[in-house]
Amino acid sequence: MNRLALRTTIATVAVAPLVALGAGVAAAAPTLHGDPDTPGTQLNIHSNSPHSFTCGAIGVTGVGIGTAPANGSGPVNGTFFGDGPAQGGCVGDDGSIYFPAGHAH
Repeated sequence: MNRLALRTTIATVAVAPLVALGAGVAAAAPTLHGDPDTPGTQLNIHSNSPHSFTCGAIGVTGVGIGTAPANGSGPVNGTFFGDGPAQGGCVGDDGSIYFPAGHAH
């Protein structure tokens, strides 16, 4: 086995448990998404958990903050000047911290 193949195999084995762990946690994490059916570019926070979240988001086209109620959605209040990716940081009412990524529409 050559050196590159060996390093690739080791990296894959090391990362696999982290990906599996993240898949279980992701169900409770808030998500960031735009709504292409609504005029104007905006970003929303959605919570699929019994906890509310306060989030800040920054993207290539804008920045904003907002909240989402438990099992609901809320807008990110800020200006987004067009479609583009966004990265968020969210704190739940239970103290949990998430860093969702999304796309402003």
